[in-house]
Amino acid sequence: MRLLKRNTTEFEYLPNTDAESDLNDDGEHTGEMAPVYGEPVTYRGNISSPSGNASYQFYGMDIRYTHTLVMDNPSADIRENGLIRWKGEDYEIRAVRPTLNALAVALRKRTVNHAESDGA
Repeated sequence: MRLLKRNTTEFEYLPNTDAESDLNDDGEHTGEMAPVYGEPVTYRGNISSPSGNASYQFYGMDIRYTHTLVMDNPSADIRENGLIRWKGEDYEIRAVRPTLNALAVALRKRTVNHAESDGA
């Protein structure tokens, strides 16, 4: 089933660049590694409210997530290990499951905000 535009919301997707940063503000190495994210890309989709495990079997038994994102664009370039920024909060992408007409993404709210250390 297609998503109605009025039920979707805008969010930003920040792809993981596979680089890691371990420098502090002074340019010195800290020994702590933090992921580095690329430029944000704006998409539209339906992000569920926090719930239990409505799509538990769809993502698998060992995936922990807090929200589900559904998009009617199965060819969107959204990959695991990226970051979704929605309503001022950051969400890690835990699993991506494309179907014939939609893209389902399991999201987990970040508990530690690395925005200060990686520039994201």
